[in-house]
Amino acid sequence: MRRGAVRYRRVALGGTFSLLHAGHRHLIQLALSVAREVVVGVTSDEFARKLGKKHPIEPYEVRALRIIRYCLRKARKGQRVVVTPIDDIEGPAGRDPAIEAIIATEETLVNALRVALRRVERGLKPLDVVVVEPLLGPNGEPLSSTKVWSSLQHSLSYAHEHEVPGRDPCGIGEHSKH
Repeated sequence: MRRGAVRYRRVALGGTFSLLHAGHRHLIQLALSVAREVVVGVTSDEFARKLGKKHPIEPYEVRALRIIRYCLRKARKGQRVVVTPIDDIEGPAGRDPAIEAIIATEETLVNALRVALRRVERGLKPLDVVVVEPLLGPNGEPLSSTKVWSSLQHSLSYAHEHEVPGRDPCGIGEHSKH
């Protein structure tokens, strides 16, 4: 697909988007590149808890604000982005007749296909399902919030284990002692 080739009037994507990372930005950027309007469903705090994620989940307001800020920087002039809470897997894509496509990852493809099927069962126009190639991390595996959180936790643990007793680990005030 050519970059910047607008193919749809309105697309949707959804997720938890905890600790907005390069993989999330890659997904959002693809949506921005193919549509005039992008609807980003962000799991509500309650729905996120029900999903049983293996990592901490930031509050909805934090996750939604990060997406809004990212989209404000990346959206084209005149492009519309709607960020909305979702309380189920379908989100707006399952009910909004104006949505023409759903953007998915390999990880979310099964749910995207379920949403597309439910729309048809409701008599709505079928959705195109656009699958984004995963963005790979340094280990060659797809980026995920679980892996990012795990890496952060490991880094913090390593830093804590290697602290020098009596020395400020951040180096604050170190220069004033000389």
